[in-house]
Amino acid sequence: MGLWIWAVVGAVSLAGARPAHAQLTNTDKQALAQLALQWAVDGGIPDVKLLKDAPKLVVVDQNLPPRTELHIAKRTVTLLPPIRVQVAADMHSDFLYFRFGPIAGDKNHATVPIALVWAVGVRSKAQYLSGGGTTLQFQQRDGKWTLLPVNERWSS
Repeated sequence: MGLWIWAVVGAVSLAGARPAHAQLTNTDKQALAQLALQWAVDGGIPDVKLLKDAPKLVVVDQNLPPRTELHIAKRTVTLLPPIRVQVAADMHSDFLYFRFGPIAGDKNHATVPIALVWAVGVRSKAQYLSGGGTTLQFQQRDGKWTLLPVNERWSS
């Protein structure tokens, strides 16, 4: 009986399977995050000018591959888990930080959600109407990821 159940479950799983596409590697995801962060800092997200300490960027590490490193010229990029971002806001003061949504795609196309948002301390009374973000679209061309035109953005 157990073998019969396995055969039925296996057949159902195969029937619902989709064609395999080469998924993004962790190397691709890191490269895409790097490009997206550079775009944001270069003015893609206008409220980046509101950073209290512009040479120091905080990026939440959620949705990034393990051991990701991001580098922006003349800036220090610190990757932190979400709880450490909150603790920093609770202990010091509110600040803007970057976060990525799930980076998705295949070897030819990718989407990278990026946002600049406020970490608000538990004792803060402030309400912010700044920050913003978008979902960037990339295409693989000649072995390099190329940003496609950005058509939509959001801001607070």
